[in-house]
Amino acid sequence: MINHLSGVQKLFEVGVIMTLFCAVFVSISLLSFSPVDPSWSQQQWVAEIQNAGGRVGAWTADVLFYAFGLLAYLIPLIVSVLAWLLFWKPKFSLDIDYLNLSLRIIGFIFTVFSLSGLASLNFNDFHYYPSGGLIGDVIAQSMLGFFSLLAVNLILLTLLISGITLLFGFSWLRLVDGLGELTIHMINQLIALPSAIKAWNDKRVQLRSEEKSLQAELNERKNTTKSVAKKSKLRKSVQQPTDIEPVIEEEFEQVPFTDIDIAEVEDFVFGENSVEIDTPKDQFDAPFDDAINEISFMETESDEPEIIPDFSHLPEHARPTIKRKIDENMAPFPSIDLLDRPNKKAHPVSEEDLQTAARLVESKLLEFKIKAEVVNVLPGPVITRFELALSPGMKVSTVTSLEKDLARALSAMSVRVVDQIPGKAVIALELPNKHRETVYASQVMGCQTFMDAKSPLSMVLGADISGEPVVVDLGKMPHLLVAGTTGSGKSVGVNCMLVSLLYKSAPEDVRMILIDPKMLELSVYEGIPHLLTEVVTDMKEAANALRWCVGEMERRYKLLSAVGVRTLAGYNAKVKAGIEAGEPLVDPIWKEGDSMDETAPYLEKLPNIVVVVDEFADMMMIVGKKCEELITRIAQKARAAGIHLILATQRPSVDVITGLIKANIPTRIAFQVSSKIDSRTILGMQGAETLLGHGDMLYLPPGTGIPARVHGAFVDDHEVHKVVADWKKRGEPNYIQDILSDDMSLDSILPGEEAEGDNEIDALFDEVVAFITETRKVSISSIQRKFRIGYNRSARLVDQLQAQGVISAPSGANSSRDVLAPPPVKD
Repeated sequence: MINHLSGVQKLFEVGVIMTLFCAVFVSISLLSFSPVDPSWSQQQWVAEIQNAGGRVGAWTADVLFYAFGLLAYLIPLIVSVLAWLLFWKPKFSLDIDYLNLSLRIIGFIFTVFSLSGLASLNFNDFHYYPSGGLIGDVIAQSMLGFFSLLAVNLILLTLLISGITLLFGFSWLRLVDGLGELTIHMINQLIALPSAIKAWNDKRVQLRSEEKSLQAELNERKNTTKSVAKKSKLRKSVQQPTDIEPVIEEEFEQVPFTDIDIAEVEDFVFGENSVEIDTPKDQFDAPFDDAINEISFMETESDEPEIIPDFSHLPEHARPTIKRKIDENMAPFPSIDLLDRPNKKAHPVSEEDLQTAARLVESKLLEFKIKAEVVNVLPGPVITRFELALSPGMKVSTVTSLEKDLARALSAMSVRVVDQIPGKAVIALELPNKHRETVYASQVMGCQTFMDAKSPLSMVLGADISGEPVVVDLGKMPHLLVAGTTGSGKSVGVNCMLVSLLYKSAPEDVRMILIDPKMLELSVYEGIPHLLTEVVTDMKEAANALRWCVGEMERRYKLLSAVGVRTLAGYNAKVKAGIEAGEPLVDPIWKEGDSMDETAPYLEKLPNIVVVVDEFADMMMIVGKKCEELITRIAQKARAAGIHLILATQRPSVDVITGLIKANIPTRIAFQVSSKIDSRTILGMQGAETLLGHGDMLYLPPGTGIPARVHGAFVDDHEVHKVVADWKKRGEPNYIQDILSDDMSLDSILPGEEAEGDNEIDALFDEVVAFITETRKVSISSIQRKFRIGYNRSARLVDQLQAQGVISAPSGANSSRDVLAPPPVKD
């Protein structure tokens, strides 16, 4: 019998070990559960199983979650408790209380079933499983057919309490008795508290009196010790020292130090009776203050250079038409310290949070029957990009069409789907961060990329989705179109571009024409030496400025052709080389009468010209179709001449951003818009309607059809005022009055233009003149019938006749014309 029991005991211990192993394995499988793994309830495609327990672990977790829901997490705990109970019973006994065991099994069933039903009624679904599992869902739905929701909760709660009582042998009456006993004890303690405090005070007074009596006794003993020492000193002259020592030791042994004596000594040294050493404060403060002042002086007088962008690449030759103030102590460009410094990142995102968000995205996509896996997460200051690998056969258009549904499911303000990422076979889902950060202008303008940029037309847009600065070159664009609704950050973006130009270019390199119909946004730049004219607020004057730019473009093209170069950079390099060699170039297109000089002047460096229009929709509305022609002509030809456009508008409609403007300005920036139609008008594709506003933009670089998402840098008004004031200290503007002159009307002829009819006289012109001078009548229809031509050609002939003075302008109600030329002379 003993051998039989020992064998059973060994089997029992093996069972305990296996039970603990099962509990650990189930825990690992549940905690590493992934909804995309293949399992019993679903068959998914996945490249690699995510569950730490492998395929068996995925099936185990799926079955447990399907059956019990959230209660599946309690199963490993129950198994572990069962193993622990068995482990602490090393002596196996076959004597089993079947009644107690049956009651505990019934209690366990009641507890599990009632908890499942309560979880199914009161908690949201877990992944795609009911929170109470299949058991809880069946129980809850079946009971709701007979009882109300409140009644079902009460019934299940009653079953839960009963099950706990049966399972653990728990007595609720004992619990009530224990709580009552504890409450009564606490009340008695509170009642007895005043008497306890009084007794404590009495004891304290008694201790004080005992301390005083002990102090008196101690003083008396000290006096006795002194008298004994005096007597021993008198004996020293008669007796040997060896005879004295035992007496002294014996006397001191009679006066031992007690704990009270030691406490009094400590109170004297460290307590209230301790003596403070009064040291003159000046004795220590003076050297310390001198050291601090010396350090402050060293920091103030330090020769360490200020951290500013490297502008050593800028040319030394200065255009003499710029009125620059000479100050050797002044830096060539404003300091980056004029801009506000960024705040410390207040809400860092941990790797665990990113992984949790990735799993949430996968589960929400699975609800819409989209099988995808998050392969990369890129957190940024404003948004977080999740790169998704779709399962084979899944179309990108399916995900794109569900942007609003995904935003609702993920509780996000908006969701943007990037259907194409260059160099990657994945798509991206861009979600806004819970805590949005501000991208400061100093943060991106002080970066190494902007400091190392060689072009004086380098501009800062902001930061990309990962927080890296985005620096672009206006000279390579060569023109820029900016559009977005009101409040989307468009004006702040234009201000950031202008401030970055002021940090990167001198007036000898870049001159500006600012057109501001609002009279608020760009007027702050009035007075900087970069301006060619005052900030333009009248739209008729703005049209004159564009006409001047066209004339300057044609003049520069003639000059470049005469010098033998193809770009403005090549022209400036050739002019600089001639000046350095001592043989400056002579203006080859100068003619007598162009200036008061008797001989042709020397060529000077030509700066780039940047024309900024804050709202060109108003200009097109007031000036008309001619404004579009001027903008188109500059956009087509002005790149080599060094003239660049930055056009901004808050009305992205087809009558403002026409097809002709879009064809000649490939570089565009779209801020937040209200509809997909506006996004297509700006970029030729949708996406801008899902932006977050406040500087969030889509930047379409030249030569590519895929926009990049950029978070615009924020520059405040006081920062712009500081930079402008700093430039005003360096120089004064030298305005060109002809730019806004009234003589520069829309009908005036500029260089490169010719009057209509000079070189394009129709071949039938002479015959038509003979016909109308003979008949003394003129009309478009009569010319059509006589010469059998179309309406357009007949109308052009009439315009040429008017331009040559053969007929008059239309007048009267019927717009009739008079023939001014005399009739032909008959022989």
